[in-house]
Amino acid sequence: MRIFLSFLVCTFVVFQVFADGQISGEVSSKDTGRSLAGAIVSIDELSLQTTVDSDGDFSFEDVPIGKYELTVKYLGFKTFTQEISIEDDETTSLTVELVDTIENMVVYGQASSTAAALNQQRAADIVSSVLSSDDFGQLPDANLSEALQRMPGVFLERDQGEGRFVGIRGIDPGLNATSINGVILTAPESETRAVALDVIPSELLETLVVKKTFTPDMEPEGVGGSIEVKSFSAFDRKGRSFRFKTELNHNQLEGTASPKLSARFSNRMSVFDGVDNLGIAASMSWYDRDFGSENVETDGGWFADLETEDGTEFKGAEEIEQRNYEINRTRIGAALNLDYRPIEDSEYYLRLLFSKFGDQEYRNRTEYKFDKGDAIVGTDTSAYWEDANLERSLKDRFETQQILSLVVGGERKLMDWDVEYSIGLSQSGEDEPGRLDTTFKVKNVDLGYNAIGNVPELIAGPEVNDPEEFELDEIVTEDNTTSDDQFSLQTDWERAFDFANSKATLKVGGKLRRREKENDLEIAIYSGFPGDPTMTGFVQSGISYALGDFGPALDAGKIVDYINNNKHKFERDDEDTNISSSVGDYLMQEDVNAFYVMSKYSREQLRVVYGLRMEWTSFSASGQSVVFDAVVGDGNPVFNGVDGEMEYSNVLPSINARYAFSDDLILRGAYYQTIARPSFGDLSPGGEIEFDEDDGETEFKAELGNPSLDPLLASNFDVSLEYYDVGIGLLAGGFFHKQISDFFVYADVADITDLSQFVGDATVDDAELISPINGDSATITGIELTWTKKFNELPAPWNGLLLASNLTISDSEATLALRDSAIPMPKQSDTVFNLSLGYETNKLSFRFAVTSKSEALVALEDFEDSEFDVYQSAHTQFDFSLKIYPAERWLIYLDGNNLTDEPLYRYFKGSDYNAQYEEYGSTYAFGWQYRL
Repeated sequence: MRIFLSFLVCTFVVFQVFADGQISGEVSSKDTGRSLAGAIVSIDELSLQTTVDSDGDFSFEDVPIGKYELTVKYLGFKTFTQEISIEDDETTSLTVELVDTIENMVVYGQASSTAAALNQQRAADIVSSVLSSDDFGQLPDANLSEALQRMPGVFLERDQGEGRFVGIRGIDPGLNATSINGVILTAPESETRAVALDVIPSELLETLVVKKTFTPDMEPEGVGGSIEVKSFSAFDRKGRSFRFKTELNHNQLEGTASPKLSARFSNRMSVFDGVDNLGIAASMSWYDRDFGSENVETDGGWFADLETEDGTEFKGAEEIEQRNYEINRTRIGAALNLDYRPIEDSEYYLRLLFSKFGDQEYRNRTEYKFDKGDAIVGTDTSAYWEDANLERSLKDRFETQQILSLVVGGERKLMDWDVEYSIGLSQSGEDEPGRLDTTFKVKNVDLGYNAIGNVPELIAGPEVNDPEEFELDEIVTEDNTTSDDQFSLQTDWERAFDFANSKATLKVGGKLRRREKENDLEIAIYSGFPGDPTMTGFVQSGISYALGDFGPALDAGKIVDYINNNKHKFERDDEDTNISSSVGDYLMQEDVNAFYVMSKYSREQLRVVYGLRMEWTSFSASGQSVVFDAVVGDGNPVFNGVDGEMEYSNVLPSINARYAFSDDLILRGAYYQTIARPSFGDLSPGGEIEFDEDDGETEFKAELGNPSLDPLLASNFDVSLEYYDVGIGLLAGGFFHKQISDFFVYADVADITDLSQFVGDATVDDAELISPINGDSATITGIELTWTKKFNELPAPWNGLLLASNLTISDSEATLALRDSAIPMPKQSDTVFNLSLGYETNKLSFRFAVTSKSEALVALEDFEDSEFDVYQSAHTQFDFSLKIYPAERWLIYLDGNNLTDEPLYRYFKGSDYNAQYEEYGSTYAFGWQYRL
């Protein structure tokens, strides 16, 4: 580290400034007016090279007086050359329009979108993967997370078949970060830092970048990587642009049509004697989707020590559930970008994005509670119980999640420094008003299963299908809210230098973030009802369920009417109500101050970016714990306020090297350190504590959060080789390795905890205190392979073929405090594979895609016993998209998603032992689009 710092300081000290002439310009497509970010601009006589930025601009500082030849290269377009003359202390301005070289290339088709992404990836200082806005529409990806799944090393966590959370390189989504226009997004949900990206419609965005290595000017939160989202700007293209899109969506299980609309508009205007100096860009999206799913899952696991009445031991389940979901999800999103450029080298901007996600869910559930009865027959594949219980319940829940991102800032030239400053606001939240969970129960019935596997074959006596046999057992009402607000200030100063016949920049900056997250639960539990009503008056006409005999289902409207008319007569369980409404509440404050220093050194084919980032974090949390003390106290619950706080700092070095053997063959290498802060669920200080006496011995049991957790630290190594085909293509291979320390794990910390803070001077004979701690380690190693190719060299009609594929192979190992042997990192799949085969002419476009990931460990139901580890089976999904271009600006399309109805299957150790099996059906969409 000392040598690294010395090199950094010496580099900065010996820089010398030479002011000559300047060159500035913009590069765009002649056909579309779209800015061509990532184009390579070079002056070979001076060994100067730069790349076009996201707005389509480029510049050279301190260019010696003289005449030179300027060259612009962009994959898929003809090389541009022009002679330029540089005068002392003058700025030479250029407007470059490139012409594509691909025969019959559709202006907004597969080839053009692939070219846009590859050019930006080639120009980057870091290892990254890029997806342009036109790529979003090439396959049926309904939201931001589903668009990301096609990228190398990216995998999805799905909810009801839709992509929700995004993981990178086998790392849990909660250990990565997502930002929009440079501002880290806050998380709507209460437990995690992971952002539910299904909230954000893909139509609002311009570019997605998955950054896999880090530089000091980046937020360091991201063990697997970070996701940077850029909303579109009027300066992304010349003149006015407009796009309108509408579609109808059909889900196989529900059989109803779901409408979707989106539009986007941008224009440049001339104001205050300027020319095209004000840009306005706006977009909106609305999607109202009806769909459903069918499910069988096992609650608690499969136990090897169950016994029949005659003492025969067998392995079996204690509870299995059937679930049927009817779902309506509405996504409404809007984005607005304002860019004002009053003079050259000066810009002011406002970037606003708002998205709201409404989720109405009706879940009918049948619960086979075997453990309430007596096992008569039991083998490892079948079992039968007498006098057991069966419950039928309905969850009626409407949930909204919303995300707001606002950035106001500017860029200007100050002396020899390029200065950027911004104020950012990120707000997110989740509201769950008026949730109802209603349960009916029948006792003393015969239940069992005849076969195990992904869908156990459940059996029951005839009375379980008679609604009159079920009595109303419980009604739970909930009004829950979560809010997560963050304010940030940032400034960056960058200056170019000449240094030892090379070019270099010095960049320094700082950032301040203030984040507050609050969770508030209001839960009421009712267990007494006038007249002891049966299920008869609450049954709906019937539901479709293909995974077994579901029996009668509950009607949400009838239940709501009953509650509205009779709630004042219900008996409330005050103890359970108070506990449920208190233990999950918390208020957290997280303050982060950051400073970085960074340099970029360029000499001929070599480019190196290196530096340090320093962060200081202050965290505090308050919550509630509940204590059941039957030794010193009377056993009744006692509620206590609990507070915690933590301060820590991190010094994070990084170096990224890029060596270009040519414009098309690039070697990259990187070392960098990143962090991941603990989840909010782990940091919440509340929990439940039990202190009881059994056979003369006192027993202490507790499960508590830990607000004193440190962030985990990852040391990361990357190397990759990339070859870019000028006819639009990429062949790349990369290696990565991550060493992770202070990994978050749950452990029994009773032996190292002062229990007197909970029980005073009382003696504790047996204690267990489960809490998240730091201290364990993990490693993950992998390779990434990518092949993308537009087959231009083939004879017609085969020259319209396009292939995009990537494969990530990784291996991981994590040590846990409560396990004797190492485990794979949770949610890491050994292989993640994507393949897309397309065909395109100027009249039609077809694309068929496969997304696959291998088995993964996803949950530890028992921290000590591996028999209760939950795995998710390999998942392979097929999608397609067909597009027809009937006229120049018109598009008609047909999309198919999850063509083979690929289910979600999770199982306990041994794939025959169901944990969760869920089917979603296929989805098809028909629509049209007009663009200007």
